[in-house]
Amino acid sequence: MYDWANSGYATSGLAAFFPVYYVLLFKNALGEEAVLWGINFTGSSSWSVGLVISTLVVALSSPILGVIADRIPIKKTLLWVYTIAGSLCAILGFFSAYTSHPWAWLWGTFILGNIGFAGGLVIYNSFLPHIAPRDLLDDVSSRGYAYGYVGGGLLLLIHVIVIVLTSQSEHTDLILRLCIASVGVWWFVWALWALKKIPEPEIFNPIYGLTIRSAPKVAFAELNKTLKELVRFKVILIYLAAYLLFNDGIQTVMGIATAFAMDALKIDQMFIILSLLIIQFVAAPSAMGFSKLATAWNTKRSLYIALAGWIVIVLFGVAIVPLQPNQHSDFDYQFSYDETKSQYVFAQGPELTNSKMDTAWRSEIGELEQGQSFSLKAIKELSSQIATSKNSQYSLSITGGGLNGTTAIGSYHRSTLGNGSLDWWPELIRNLLWIPLGLTAELQWIILGISVGLVMGGSQALARSLFAQITPETRSGEFFSFFGFMSRASSVFGPMLYVVVTAMFDTRMAVASILSIIIAGTGILKWVDVEQGVIVAQEEDKNQRNIS
Repeated sequence: MYDWANSGYATSGLAAFFPVYYVLLFKNALGEEAVLWGINFTGSSSWSVGLVISTLVVALSSPILGVIADRIPIKKTLLWVYTIAGSLCAILGFFSAYTSHPWAWLWGTFILGNIGFAGGLVIYNSFLPHIAPRDLLDDVSSRGYAYGYVGGGLLLLIHVIVIVLTSQSEHTDLILRLCIASVGVWWFVWALWALKKIPEPEIFNPIYGLTIRSAPKVAFAELNKTLKELVRFKVILIYLAAYLLFNDGIQTVMGIATAFAMDALKIDQMFIILSLLIIQFVAAPSAMGFSKLATAWNTKRSLYIALAGWIVIVLFGVAIVPLQPNQHSDFDYQFSYDETKSQYVFAQGPELTNSKMDTAWRSEIGELEQGQSFSLKAIKELSSQIATSKNSQYSLSITGGGLNGTTAIGSYHRSTLGNGSLDWWPELIRNLLWIPLGLTAELQWIILGISVGLVMGGSQALARSLFAQITPETRSGEFFSFFGFMSRASSVFGPMLYVVVTAMFDTRMAVASILSIIIAGTGILKWVDVEQGVIVAQEEDKNQRNIS
């Protein structure tokens, strides 16, 4: 049930509300882009930096704590500490609105909360070899993820219902922050029951009398010993290299997806949340389906299928692009020609927000009123402003008069593709598929969400169970700390790659760069001899139990 507890943070927190609310706060305070510490950041790329910092802390500390947890019975204590810290920081995100820099407060609480979440996962995963025999690891791991998807999906569903019912309220910001805080409450309350039921794993080769000062020294000595033994555990070593790469790609895609949808695609918040909801309830049966596939075929081959799905998904994600406005009613600013006045009349326009970009745009064109008339010269100037202004993210259409059929689309309009190296790909897919099928960016995103749900459960559950199969039970904390280190390290490199490529090129190129990582990890997986790994793990367990 711990999967049920912390998945609320993963789903409603990491995937939904944290990045969505952060991007909104970032844009309102700093605009579409901002120079921070001498680097050009967007909302999504600065969010990635937060992911890097939090996961780096966990990556560096996990091996030390894992070794210590194999020598003294503190696994449950560590899980308690991470859970309390992570859930408390999620609750503290509620208070961002009462600070001088809301975006920075949310960014900081997210970093600390994610340390609790990621660190807790490392320790929690190390329990797996102790609670199930090797022939049931696929099933137990898959069931854990399935329960997590249902639990996370249920909390997200509650949040969606609350947001829909209060959509017309003046307190939408308060509601959103309450949703963020409830993530921490959900995690902590359900974890209480789970942690009460989880037994402390047996210690087979204990070290007595460890103190705060001596523990790190012992841990480093054990790690050094293990590193010298890696030749004997070469199957684990190869698998960790593969996992580092393909998990890097998967976690980066999942970590930046929501921010990318808000930042680059400008997809409506509710569609993003709806897609996340779909992912959870599709992933739950998918995880169990992959478990049955692994039983009938084997774990490694089934994992291959899931990873192949991720490769297709990344290609699909890069190709998502909003349709260009076609009908007059599709455009943001709509004007019609009044023959009696021989002028163009303003009929409809967008509702401008208080964001930095919209504030600049409002000061540039002024406040337009419905029915306001424009001369030929004035409407031409406005059309030119919409098309060329650096503050414009809107479109314009004119019907009637000499300018009948005239349109203008801003350089920051959601449908605009620039001169990026990969912009040809979404343009090609838009012309071949999206336009003929009439699929808006929101519908494209929903399809992507369904696709992610079909493979996510399999890739996560099978990656964990495969590692558990080749891991000695007597050294689960130590080896799962390496597993956690690779998991967290991958969550450092991938987001940093995203930040760098975004700064050098654009967000689509950044997403595409992740594809090479997944492909490389999938390729290395070929050299993982699972049967040999199981034999070595069983031999190590026998040796450790004889020592004890």
